[in-house]
Amino acid sequence: MQFFARGDRGNEVVDIQVRLSTLGYNLGPNGVDGCFGKFTEEAVKKFQRDRNLAVTGIVNRETWKALVEATYKLGDRLLYLRLPFFRGDDVKELQLSLNALGFNTGKVDGIYGETTERAVREFQRNSGLASDGIFGPSTLAAMRNLQHLLTDKVSRVFPDPHRDQQSAISIFKNRKIAVDLDMQVETRGSGALAQEMEVSRDLGMRLGNLLELLGADVFYLGKINSRNNSRNRRVLNGLGDSVELYIGFRLSSDPNTNLCGSRVFYQRLYNEVERDSQALARAIQKEIIRSLGSQDLGIKPCDFKLKIKSIIPATLVMPLFITNPKEKALLDQEIFRQKIAVAAFDGIKNYLQAL
Repeated sequence: MQFFARGDRGNEVVDIQVRLSTLGYNLGPNGVDGCFGKFTEEAVKKFQRDRNLAVTGIVNRETWKALVEATYKLGDRLLYLRLPFFRGDDVKELQLSLNALGFNTGKVDGIYGETTERAVREFQRNSGLASDGIFGPSTLAAMRNLQHLLTDKVSRVFPDPHRDQQSAISIFKNRKIAVDLDMQVETRGSGALAQEMEVSRDLGMRLGNLLELLGADVFYLGKINSRNNSRNRRVLNGLGDSVELYIGFRLSSDPNTNLCGSRVFYQRLYNEVERDSQALARAIQKEIIRSLGSQDLGIKPCDFKLKIKSIIPATLVMPLFITNPKEKALLDQEIFRQKIAVAAFDGIKNYLQAL
């Protein structure tokens, strides 16, 4: 992004002025006119001062980002745990509302981190919603139904008998988990469509992102798209003796386009590791079915072609059929892909908790 300062004109200046005006800053008698003049410069300086930014009167990348974040209203976008964290005034509004309702988000800082995500999950659970930590339309509607409780500014405690007693951070801290982005499996109906691989990799990256956020050491196998490789991702190359779990995603496919449902395969080894794989698959499948409401096709043993030397619990999550038009339409939605990743994450967490 180029810098914008006094004397500049154009549509970009209009956008800056609209955001400043929306936030209540004075643009002078001409208002939004596309001209970066004295009043616009003073408005930018006041905004920078209010946001603890360098007061220059120049809209650089940092100031523009702060302007965008400041103009988000609750409900404008989906919020969920990811890297980089969502930031903005909508997150701050969410935190204030959750705290008023008795769901502790910690510091009200406008950052959608682990503590805020956990508070959202607790609110969803107490509201009878899927506890996936994704703040979307249904969660917003549930919160608006409690608007009368938010206006009196009195904090409340909503007892939650299902609240996790063990922090997810303590569960995942330093756990070494391999996420296979190109998992191969010897089973009928696994498919190899280009779109299927794209979705499978996206699901793997979303799961890995959640695991990393909660302190796990995540190792990726297979191709990582450049857009998903903004951070230094560690990739295993036939190594990884210390890895504890192995997870992959694929989408089911079949010539019969009416077939639908979710299933999880586990490593067939005829030993204790297979029993652990089976327990991991069962935990993930339970959360997938609970979260997606899909048909339960169960868990099944399978022969995996793992890319590591270790003999460890391994599962392949096949959440839906890409050849089923209705399920394919769901897979095209970002919020639904995130639901799948969250469900797999919850299944892994439950498995580790039970160890």
